[in-house]
Amino acid sequence: MMAAIAASERARVTLFDKNEFPGRKLLQTGNGKCNFLNVSVSEHDYRGSVRDCGIFGDVYKNYGPEFLLELFSSFGLLYHIKNNGYYPRSDSSGSVNDILILELKNRGVSFHPLTLVKKIEREEDGFFLTLCHLKSGKKGRDERKYDTVIITTGGMAAPKTGSTGDAWYFAKNFGLQVEEPLPALTRLLSEDPFFNDNPVRAEVKITLFIDGVPSGVSKGELQTGSSGPSGICVFDLSGRVAKALKAGKKSRIEVDLLPEYSEDQVLSMLKKRLSGGNSCENPVSLFTGIFSERLTVNVINKISEELFSGQEFPKKPDDKELYNIARLIKNMGFSIYGTGDFNSAQVTSGGIKGESINPDLSAKGIPGLYFAGECLDIDGNCGGYNLYWAFASGYAAGDKGSKP
Repeated sequence: MMAAIAASERARVTLFDKNEFPGRKLLQTGNGKCNFLNVSVSEHDYRGSVRDCGIFGDVYKNYGPEFLLELFSSFGLLYHIKNNGYYPRSDSSGSVNDILILELKNRGVSFHPLTLVKKIEREEDGFFLTLCHLKSGKKGRDERKYDTVIITTGGMAAPKTGSTGDAWYFAKNFGLQVEEPLPALTRLLSEDPFFNDNPVRAEVKITLFIDGVPSGVSKGELQTGSSGPSGICVFDLSGRVAKALKAGKKSRIEVDLLPEYSEDQVLSMLKKRLSGGNSCENPVSLFTGIFSERLTVNVINKISEELFSGQEFPKKPDDKELYNIARLIKNMGFSIYGTGDFNSAQVTSGGIKGESINPDLSAKGIPGLYFAGECLDIDGNCGGYNLYWAFASGYAAGDKGSKP
């Protein structure tokens, strides 16, 4: 939609969508509230060859956060800031989608719903499309000639919304390089009994290790379930885990359950709790006021397994045992064997490589063909970063692609 809006400034635009209406995936973002931008955006919040090649920087320079906010304001969208993110004032993703659809109508963009583009062919005088009309089943070549084609079909995350990797089919047909797509911003999978049917939420710091090498740090709310950890701090590391596991490397996370305290401070708290002859008849009492009741149960079980070979928690831990407990609380390790699939992923890691794309988002060696958004090899952290890229790169492609 953003690409069509930008291109409509100077050209007649036709928009094809396999869904009944555009922006179906947008409606799901931010748990239906659409965190469309973070208050702090930089290239350090992204990964992938499109960032490494400097293409992200070129888009950011000309279509940065301030540009995007001014653009939405010009459309009539009201917004506010919550938890370091920009949200529509209504707190409804429908407001963002509706304002974009209204802008398409106001600009005279010709919209064709339930229309699947099956093939894109470039001839000397332009592009020709083969279409499939999903409602009637009619297929055939569209005899209209298009000077420019902009592909913004997304990746493979949330395939029920229509993101099924169509862009990569077209890219490969034109000889462009595609990095294998993998799920990102999704849960991690672990067989550790710490993750069970006793759901827990806790503010933590997570360090990712790939083949024993620190490979990322994230802070935020950890959520646990029977199959493994989730939550924003986990999501931000999941794309790197997926790539590592695909390459046959081992992944492990270390969770700091009390990131605001040093190891010595944790040790001091535990010693104070046992001072004056206090015992640990009920080990829960050692962590009362430190962890929630549910988290305490999981922590005690983990400590018993890791430090005491599954035996009963000691009633009076000595100084060495308390030191090891404090250290484990600050560095609780879990092996990771997988990630959630595309059905549970918010975005895709991988896509059309930066080496195949020019700084203006056109395909190298194919004048008039542009790509934008999630179909490119770039993915960002959770919290408005990926929507910023989708909107900014879409507008950039439409703006550049419509210039004579």
